[in-house]
Order: sequence, then C-alpha cells, then structure tokens
Amino acid sequence: MPLDTDLVTLRSLLSSDELISPDSPDYIESSKTWAAQKQCNPRLVVRPTSVESLSKTIAHLYSTNLDFAIYGQGFMSASAKDVLVNISCFDEFLLDKSSMSVTVGAGQTWDQVYQRLEKEAPEYGIVGARTPSVGVGGTILNGGWSWLSGEFGCISDPINFLDAKVVKYDGSVVWASSEPDLMWALRGGGGGVGVLVSAVLRVFPYPQDIWTGAILVPSEHLEQVAEGVSNFASHESDPKVTMFLYVLKEKVLKSIAPEAKSDMMVIHAFDANGEAHGRESFKWALDIPGAIDQTKMSTLAGVADLQKTVSSVKQTMAQYWAPFVLPDITKEVVIKSVKWVEAIKDIDEAVADSTYLIFEVFCTRDPPGPISEVAWPRPAGSKHILLFGPGCPAAEIQEKAALARQLATEIPTAVLGSDEEVYILPNGAEDYHDPRKIWGQHFDKLQTVRKRYDPQCRFRAPVECKD
Repeated sequence: MPLDTDLVTLRSLLSSDELISPDSPDYIESSKTWAAQKQCNPRLVVRPTSVESLSKTIAHLYSTNLDFAIYGQGFMSASAKDVLVNISCFDEFLLDKSSMSVTVGAGQTWDQVYQRLEKEAPEYGIVGARTPSVGVGGTILNGGWSWLSGEFGCISDPINFLDAKVVKYDGSVVWASSEPDLMWALRGGGGGVGVLVSAVLRVFPYPQDIWTGAILVPSEHLEQVAEGVSNFASHESDPKVTMFLYVLKEKVLKSIAPEAKSDMMVIHAFDANGEAHGRESFKWALDIPGAIDQTKMSTLAGVADLQKTVSSVKQTMAQYWAPFVLPDITKEVVIKSVKWVEAIKDIDEAVADSTYLIFEVFCTRDPPGPISEVAWPRPAGSKHILLFGPGCPAAEIQEKAALARQLATEIPTAVLGSDEEVYILPNGAEDYHDPRKIWGQHFDKLQTVRKRYDPQCRFRAPVECKD
C-alpha cells in the first residue's frame, strides 16, 4: 500500500482537531525536538484526544510501512519522517489521598504535575524530574531522577511508580500491573513496549519550606568549589539535602546576575530542612569570596520553576549527550571536567558555548527494593550523575556536529581515565553508547520483552528486539 494512502487512512480515523499538518500554527511546538539534529520534519503530527483515538492510531501505524515515533518533551525527544504521535492531550490528574497516589497523564510536563499537586495537596510531595519542562512518560521509561531521589530512589522504582496504562502495538489497552514483564520493562527499560498513556505515582507528606536557589561563584575559585563539592558528596548524610553544579558563561549570566564580571560556577542548593539548616549545609559555598547568594524559601513547585527557562534552548542546538553515574565525586574529577570543557573553546568557540556540564549530587541511589524489579539495574553504589552535553548551534550542524559528537564519545575516558568503568544513563542512550553495557545483566531479558511487545520492531528504542 503506498505511503500516501496510509496517511489518508490515518486521517480518516481521527478528527480534524487531532491532525496537525506542517502548515498548521501548532506544528512547530508539537514536533520540536530538544536536540536539533534529531528533527525529521514529519509529514503529519497527530495529537489524539482520547485513548480510543490513540489506540486506532497505533494499530494503524503498526500495520503500515510509515515511519513513526512517539513524541517526548525531554532531552531525547524523537522525530519521524512520516508521522509523529504527540500525546500531550493526555493530561489527567487524579489525586487519591486514601491510597497516597496520583494518576497523571503521561503527556504532561513535570511542571504541570508539580503545579497541580501544589494546588490540590500543598502538603504533599512526589518524586518527579528536576527539569520541569521534560515529560512524565519519557522520564519514567528512562529511570527518572529527582531532587528527592537520594531519599526515595528513581521515579521509575516500584516504590514510586505503581502502575501504568499502556496502548500496545495492536491497539489493545492494558494496565501494566496485569502483565508483570510489561511493568518491569517500563521501569527504566528505555521504551519500545507500547505507548505509556498514564502513570500511577506515589505521593507523600513532604516539607514545603525548602531553602533553595543559586549560589554563584567566580570561576577563578574552581579549586575551592571542587573541594567543597567533593566534601559535600562524601560527607553529607541527610537525604533532604542535595545540589547540582554547573558553569555559566558571562554573556548568559547578564540576564540573571547583572553584577557578574566573569564566567561563574552555579551551585544550586536544595535543603528541605529549612533556611537555617541550609545555610549551614552550604556555608562552604556561601563563604567563597565573590559568591552571589540568590537562595530563597520555596515549595517543590517553586524549586522546579527555577529551572523552567531550560526549555528555551529546545532545538536551538545540536546536542550529544554523555550522562553517567558516579559512586563518588572527587576534587580531581570536578577540576578535570571543568577544565576539559573550558579547553573546547580552543578547538571551536561555538561548540564550547553550546556544551553543558552539570554535576548532579545525590540524585540517585540503589533501588529501594530488589534490583530484579527494575529494568535498569544501575551499578551498585550509584549516588551522583555527571552530565556532559557537547553541542553546536543549529545553524552550524553541517560544519560542527561531527566534532560535538566526537567530544561526547571521548569525555568519559578523558575525565575518569581508561581504567574506570563508565555507566551511561538510559536517558542518554545514543548510537555511540553500548546498550548492553547500560542495561547490563537485564539486557537479554529486556530484548526478549521488547520482541514480545514490539514483534515487528517498529517502536523507537535504544534496546533492539531480540531475533
């Protein structure tokens, strides 16, 4: 059957308000990828408004040769040449205090979830993503890291992720808890077992008087910051205290810290024990000469809101990820990482300006339960994440993307050394990473489950189906 006929049939299955053509005003926003090089400019975007519509869409697409993908709003957001399925209409929010759970539509961003939870139950917390503009579904499928993960584990761990409604390749709809292997694969397996429509997540009482925000330190104090971060990562024992560290260029800083006179390192602090405890926990950073204190008291929703502007970089750059897990963060690793990124400007200034470096401290932990219950086993002793994201401006992809990609493949060894094991995260699985190493002891089972739920291997996923 010709591809155009397949598209005509698909159009006939949906209402006009569920179809978004390239000339539609909604087309760009409903198909925008995070990394510019992933954009395939689909011939049609479909945005089903009901499970029934989504079911018909998936069953039809699976029976054709159309190239299709399920759209996500996070760093690994996919595209397709023919049809992109956007699930942003799935935005339900059903709070059940009696079971301490909430059912949320998987097409939402975490910002939406935080805001709705704060409105309906301001005394409650949820293990949700640090970056508010990424989507619920994709976060769960790739493990998911939170400000609360040091205390409660990954978003996809069984203690936090209780159930999910899934549309399978043939259009059938199930609750994943009724099919244990499906539920298992959703817990960090990288996707490819159907379309996650809604998720049941645990909620719990949590402090809302959180001391948080940025402490900006001039980059000339790298050694002092590196020592402080290393000591913090080694000795902080309160699971309600965490942070991340990144570097901002002077030209970017002007909008958030006009007094900044140079590139600065940003220590984003989080302490759910309140201001007095937070200022003591981060005294080492606040006391560094030239430090700019932008901390304040906030709620979980407010903490997420501090990172809201991250979404503004969507599709402005080609981006190549290399996020990996660390059991410890040493002073040497911090210094070597920062200097490695700084040295990129001597190779190509545009690539240097488009490269991310983020240390996420105490943002993960061993699974709260048996490791066999999650698809992504993660290395024992996981505590921290080091995220590198070399990139280049979207307008310069042809000339500079190859360099950015090469840097992403080199950075783990350059920072840790060739003798150290590198454990890439599921949400950073690219074609230059070995999926067998990412999913380790669970890789073979994940391949087998993928084949059962995607017999023709049509869904996009980093783990291929087993022949």
